[in-house]
Amino acid sequence: MTFRMRVLRVPAPLALAGAAILAGMAALPAQAGPGASWGAIASRQGAYGFSYNQPSRGEAERAALTQCNRVAGRTGHCEVRAYFDRSCAALATGNFGEWGAGVAPTEAGAIKTAVGSCESYLPTEPCKVTVKVCSQG
Repeated sequence: MTFRMRVLRVPAPLALAGAAILAGMAALPAQAGPGASWGAIASRQGAYGFSYNQPSRGEAERAALTQCNRVAGRTGHCEVRAYFDRSCAALATGNFGEWGAGVAPTEAGAIKTAVGSCESYLPTEPCKVTVKVCSQG
């Protein structure tokens, strides 16, 4: 089984300042072949949205952003934190604006990665899983 993933990461100090620096953005195809099942997680401080089982990465990201912006009560403030194809993703958040996203073949793996990434900013502060989602594989 193959799966595609991408986790987008913004350091906590920059996220708090409202900057949008995305690290490690290697290009992945916008659409996969037959059987694609894309999902995405979008968030901003205090709000999140997610999607799963979408036919393309673009549609998955749009659906997650739309849901997040609706919850946030304003358009254009949410950012895609992770996208994935035929796998799972999770988002963990901390008390001071820090966050971490994880993508893995299993829900448990995505959670472990998200929490570990979030807690790497402030190791003394525990992060909590905000959302976890899987697409069909």
